[in-house]
Amino acid sequence: MAFTLIDRTRWDREEYFSYFLDEVPCMYSMTVNLDVTPVMKRKERPYPALLYFLSVVENRHKRYRIAFNEKGELGYFDKVHPSYTVFHPEDHTFSSLWTEYSENYADFLTSYEKDEALYGQVKGLFGKPNRPVNLFPVSVIPWVPFESLHLSFPKAFRFFLPMYTLGRLQRKRSHYYMPLSLEVHHAVCDGYHAGRIFKEVQSLINQWR
Repeated sequence: MAFTLIDRTRWDREEYFSYFLDEVPCMYSMTVNLDVTPVMKRKERPYPALLYFLSVVENRHKRYRIAFNEKGELGYFDKVHPSYTVFHPEDHTFSSLWTEYSENYADFLTSYEKDEALYGQVKGLFGKPNRPVNLFPVSVIPWVPFESLHLSFPKAFRFFLPMYTLGRLQRKRSHYYMPLSLEVHHAVCDGYHAGRIFKEVQSLINQWR
């Protein structure tokens, strides 16, 4: 894993970054209903498929990989991997796993299914050990077809990676939809950058038609 420092004295985002980090700390959320019909028609599993699509977009733009390192220096990871939740129906708890991102979907799915088999039944907050720092969080609420979701992170104002929540899959006539909620930090993401995530994820899904 490489971490590239940002020269804040020359960074064209610095004015916005400092304002929304220190002067007016601001995180915001957006929710969009994704049309995942192509995923279902291919008989793919929607959860790993969406994890893959989110990973593609995350790794396509360095803006979505910005973070502070352990020294408090600002920069961006060369690559990020999805950290995601799995549910334990027997006691209604969940655990967080993570899977290394691969540009090839088949390779990513193989890794996901391996992690699922090895760690899917492990109880506790973190089911898979050795968590790297370059993880972006994804969770799922498969019981609720929500139209809006807001997460509250009082101590997360120095965390800049986008955070995602998927909702219940719904069928409407011949189409399938799944809500995707996005939580971002305004210091690094404006409305355009948030909207681009939804647009590019939907475009990747559509390419499976």
